[in-house]
Amino acid sequence: MSAGKNNDTRQRRPVAVVVLSGGGFTFETKCLLASMAEDIDFIYIKTEFGGVPGEGNIPFGKSYLVPSFSTKTRRSLRRSIHAFLQTFAITLRLVRTHSIDFFVTVGCSHAVPMFLAGRISGRNTVYIESITRVDQLSTTGKIIYYFRLSTIFIVQWADLQKTYPLSQVGSIL
Repeated sequence: MSAGKNNDTRQRRPVAVVVLSGGGFTFETKCLLASMAEDIDFIYIKTEFGGVPGEGNIPFGKSYLVPSFSTKTRRSLRRSIHAFLQTFAITLRLVRTHSIDFFVTVGCSHAVPMFLAGRISGRNTVYIESITRVDQLSTTGKIIYYFRLSTIFIVQWADLQKTYPLSQVGSIL
């Protein structure tokens, strides 16, 4: 065997980074994960409310904790800026330390900093708008769509796709 060559003929499994943010997004993400190929290694960016890899229909994988963004009931610009910067920094660190093939998320705010880091690093990004968005995109969806932060942008309603022609129609439920 020559120096520097590996005799191992196994192919590397694709690596996907997925967000587990909590609430309804976690339910939709679980549906997505159930439909994804079994030969994918998962890395999770998660909030304290996002679920635990290896439990509750979430495949095993490393997870990295990030803070939650502000919500309608807990508004805080400072909290959202902190969550954005932390998510962006952790995503950049993941890109440097892992062979990530793509990023995928369902509707949550963490998609913006994660996809920004993913696109800067040349990775594929897949954004799936929440099933609850029937006639207009979420704020996150609008940012991802208009700034072209996703390689693939999926809506789950055909009428919504007519308004956003660069999107594709698909369903995870």
